[in-house]
Amino acid sequence: MFVQDGARHAYPRPQRRRGWGRILVLTAGLLLVTGRLAYGSGPVHSDSVVVAPGDTVWSIATAHYAGDPRPHVEAILAANRLATPILQPGQALQLPRD
Repeated sequence: MFVQDGARHAYPRPQRRRGWGRILVLTAGLLLVTGRLAYGSGPVHSDSVVVAPGDTVWSIATAHYAGDPRPHVEAILAANRLATPILQPGQALQLPRD
């Protein structure tokens, strides 16, 4: 018959590698992406304004934003965590940027 020299295969088979490195890199990447989506990429930039006597949220929104002030009034109330649009003179408000 045929003579075998002790080797079953003429070419060595590649070693089977475990994919732990790839799994760890993929997991770290997913954690980074989901963290940025959940918490945002950084603080929201905003301007501040001090309320003068006679100012209303509507007048401040009209003075600082172009177009319809209604969505900006809601944004100002939400950014400052105000339950009502009643303002006090001297109160500082954060104005979110578009």
